[in-house]
Amino acid sequence: MFLCLNKVGGVGRNNTSTENDDKCWQRPEDMRYTRPVSSCDETASDLAGEIIAALSAASLVFKDDEKYSTNLTKAAMELFDIVTKDDPGFVQGMYTTKDECGGQAREFYNSTGYKDELVWGGTWLFFATGNTSYLRYTTENLVLAEEDEELSVDKGIFYWNNKFTANTVCIRVNLVTTEKTIGISAQNLLTKLATEVLLH
Repeated sequence: MFLCLNKVGGVGRNNTSTENDDKCWQRPEDMRYTRPVSSCDETASDLAGEIIAALSAASLVFKDDEKYSTNLTKAAMELFDIVTKDDPGFVQGMYTTKDECGGQAREFYNSTGYKDELVWGGTWLFFATGNTSYLRYTTENLVLAEEDEELSVDKGIFYWNNKFTANTVCIRVNLVTTEKTIGISAQNLLTKLATEVLLH
């Protein structure tokens, strides 16, 4: 299955005399300049993880509009299934490694990993749905995200390229109400990770 992730807008070319997304921080409907569209496939795992998290969080914000909230959650779940599939030959990756997807962003917002973003998406899907399979995915893959974090110069910093610390804190806080659903080993792991992150 092919998934087209369209990213509208782009990264400015560090040219302050031209209107671009770096210079213009306003609503898209008020922008009067050309905004390129980038097309990404399902191997843009980091971008997909961010979209999953955003859709899931938005479903919580709009929970009073049940139909809209359900549609947001459904889209997040479908995208999660696509980008976390365990099919032979399926390759996960970063959107900035492909020119047609994230080539413009590479200079300013180069992505260095995708595991933390997929865990981030799983974390927010759990918050949105209460489905413990997403919490299980998150806890099982948090160690892999930590391994990527160990290589990072930005260890312990929460920002566009690093969701590890935020994942750890969100999951640890949530364990207070869900510790029966994930088992003691995951709880011990997350307590250890949260302690390490908060002490660094």
